[in-house]
Amino acid sequence: MSDPGSGPQLERIEPAKVTLSHQAGSGAAAERPTARLSPLGLGALALGLGLLGLGALNQLTPGSSTKDGAGAPKPLAEGSSAPPTATAPPMATPAGETAPFASAQAQALREQAQGTLRQLLVRRTALEDHGATRWAAKALSAIQQQAEAGDAAFLAGALEDSLARYEGALAEADALWAQVPERQAQTAQAAEAALAENRVGDAREAFALLEALAGEDGALRAQAERGLARSAVRPKVLERTQAARLALGNGELAEAQTQLAAAAALDGEAKVVRTLQAELTARKNALARDEALAKGYAALDRKAFDAAQGHFEAALRFDGGATAAQEGLALLAHARLEGRLAALQARAEAARRKGAFEDALAQYEAALALDPTLAFALTGQRLMTERLRLTEALTMVEARLGRDPSEAVLAHAQETLAAATPFLSEEPALATRIAALRQRLSAASEPRTVRLFSDGKTAVQVLRVRHFGVVTAQNVPLRPGDYVALGSRDGYRDVRVPFTVPLDSAGPEVAVICQDPI
Repeated sequence: MSDPGSGPQLERIEPAKVTLSHQAGSGAAAERPTARLSPLGLGALALGLGLLGLGALNQLTPGSSTKDGAGAPKPLAEGSSAPPTATAPPMATPAGETAPFASAQAQALREQAQGTLRQLLVRRTALEDHGATRWAAKALSAIQQQAEAGDAAFLAGALEDSLARYEGALAEADALWAQVPERQAQTAQAAEAALAENRVGDAREAFALLEALAGEDGALRAQAERGLARSAVRPKVLERTQAARLALGNGELAEAQTQLAAAAALDGEAKVVRTLQAELTARKNALARDEALAKGYAALDRKAFDAAQGHFEAALRFDGGATAAQEGLALLAHARLEGRLAALQARAEAARRKGAFEDALAQYEAALALDPTLAFALTGQRLMTERLRLTEALTMVEARLGRDPSEAVLAHAQETLAAATPFLSEEPALATRIAALRQRLSAASEPRTVRLFSDGKTAVQVLRVRHFGVVTAQNVPLRPGDYVALGSRDGYRDVRVPFTVPLDSAGPEVAVICQDPI
């Protein structure tokens, strides 16, 4: 490469990262994470798409121009000065042929469009397998129209527009797919609630929708099928439980037992069945209930939590509405909660003393999950979040000191150290790290002498530092960090020499000589 002022210059062109996302009114595309493909039908889908893609590709010709962002050099970091640039002379292209770069870019766009379309088809199939035609028909239609518009653009050679429409359709399909878990949960909850409230028609409709939403989820499908079966027999269950209730009111316990057994055979999970069974059992087992309660409270006083729980649960089996048993279970839950919270607090404080702020934060958040009003956990969560932000900032400073010699990096390091100072008395584990970082900052601020060598014919410069012209030797004071020396000479190829000025030793000697004739 010649001297910056002496004529045309050539510069190696590095293609920029190709992205897949598309914004309205722009030709730039951004990457999309690869969707997880359903295993069902994937082989047939891939084969069909491959044959369809080959047919479409044979009808298209590559585009003749690139869009901004494709093939462009990466931008320089803020604050840096640009190295000399060069404009390559136009290359002659035989008549009727497409320039290789444009052809490659068009091919890349075709492949991106086809890849996005494959993801869209897989996503749409998954939505249909989850009953989306029942709960999102309009949205599916809009996605189909968007994809068809992408097909038309693809066949017309408008590859960027095609990619944008495919990506838009895929984004809508992804958004719809993201609703599936919530819809499954809401539908399951609504179905179970309707059945519990004996709204048989609503329950059947909700369980039918849940069955469509289940897809390949065997547990969810089983829940829907079980719910449909329970809904079908609910009228008979209600008839039997009504007869049992009348028998209980008349004191006919044997008849009540017979009717409840018949109702339980139809649907033993029905709330009305369980309630009447508990009422019947309560009348038979009042004495056993009182004995279980006495044993439960005695075990709670001894902090024999498992034994207490067993006795209280036994009392509830004898009498499902026993208030004393419910109160005992509540006291038991509170006692257990206090023990768990004390253990979490102890582990959090131990982790904090060791400087393991992330572990301490996890313990505080676990405590808040049990009781979101705990003062010690709220305070600990706030303090550990601050400490983690600080440690992240310190890590960034440590990584950049000695690599980037810019004033901005040094200033940021000084600001970070200043921000860390108030925490040192409270967090001894940080003190050692801060002291080491101060020494590193001091070393990074002190220039080292770098000796540049050349042949007296090569013009030498250190990028972002200074142009020295033609030299044989030159001492240059440079702060620790990574640099690039550039040599240029008429009739020779430019030479770039990366070098590093170390933090803990003297500056290096760097030879910059153009030796490769053009």
